[in-house]
Amino acid sequence: MSDMKKRAAIGLGGLAAAATLAGCVALGTPGAQIRPFAQPAPQSQEAPAGLPNVTQPGVPALSDSSGSSDAVVSLYERVSPAVVNITFTGRTTDALGRAAQQAGTGSGFIIDREGNIVTNEHVVANASRLDVTLADGSSYVGKVVVTDPATDLAIVKVQAPADKLAQLTTVPIGNSSALKVGQAVVAIGNPFGLERSASAGIVSSLGRSRPGTAQRLITNMIQTDAAINPGNSGGPLLNLKGEVIGINEQIESSVQGNVGVGFAIPSDTLQRNLKIMVAGQVPEHAWIGIGGAPLTPTLADQLKLTTNQGVLLATVAPGSPAAKAGLKGAVRSDPSTADIITDIDGHAVHSVEDVAAYVDQKSPNDHVQLTYLRGGQKQTADVTLGVWQGSEVTDRQLR
Repeated sequence: MSDMKKRAAIGLGGLAAAATLAGCVALGTPGAQIRPFAQPAPQSQEAPAGLPNVTQPGVPALSDSSGSSDAVVSLYERVSPAVVNITFTGRTTDALGRAAQQAGTGSGFIIDREGNIVTNEHVVANASRLDVTLADGSSYVGKVVVTDPATDLAIVKVQAPADKLAQLTTVPIGNSSALKVGQAVVAIGNPFGLERSASAGIVSSLGRSRPGTAQRLITNMIQTDAAINPGNSGGPLLNLKGEVIGINEQIESSVQGNVGVGFAIPSDTLQRNLKIMVAGQVPEHAWIGIGGAPLTPTLADQLKLTTNQGVLLATVAPGSPAAKAGLKGAVRSDPSTADIITDIDGHAVHSVEDVAAYVDQKSPNDHVQLTYLRGGQKQTADVTLGVWQGSEVTDRQLR
């Protein structure tokens, strides 16, 4: 249980993070620690050559045999006017608890002619002032409508005159569940403050779970090799129809720059809560309150189990739904004292991420049935899911 994996992660809204993930992964336990920084814009950069030529049914190729990229050109001309540059200023505290000024830039996209803009929560968190720059160069104050730290999403409303709002370009939101690995995607945003920059690539993988800024796993994230960098946070990841299928959120990198491994929050996560967020309400998210690690064949042999599939519970948060249902974590880090979850509602689980992804599809007060092993004996527990509240999450108490 003491084995540690170290990963470097970058929150892209002008924010950097060093994420340390324990071998014991928790549902909402601390992961990426996002810290603001001001990133100077580079003098010049050459665009990468040789973008892949990916074709999908009903979707134009990223480039044709002559090397042109008319599909991306058309998409950019239609969608980029809906992408905004968000600059923020505010105050935060450093590692020693001293007050410090913060400033940076992020991205967002306009979803309606009311002036509502989707961005990342970490772009606007702790900001005392937001300025939204539109495609025509005009700039207006932005007002935070609501933030959802659990999913790192936020709604900002641009405070522009009515005649300006009526002229806004909006972008449609697509269906991320229809994505396939290898599908061509385009990112538009403001990397390093370079406004409305486009990059293209493919969906590298699907269903990734990553620690968000609220110390909670964000599930079903889209992995892409499209170049995204600090400043891209909150900007759209688009299919070639020009639909938003993801919101760019973080990258995996040891150099605080793009290395071809970026992650976007799926559009379905946004769609699920968009209506109430635009109305200014914070979404409620289901909470079960467990943390643990995958059951390995070696550990299964040591414990003399007949299965090597499941999640060994390192911790069960006191007072959590799991605790109320009788689940128990390891005592003094002794794995032989821990319950081992093997199934949730009849679905086999192999990791905490599996449990997180399933619980994320539920609502508070929903019921799930856990099948688990205690002392090698199979048991079941009916769990009534609670409401996740970030303020209750500590280093040991999970989501």
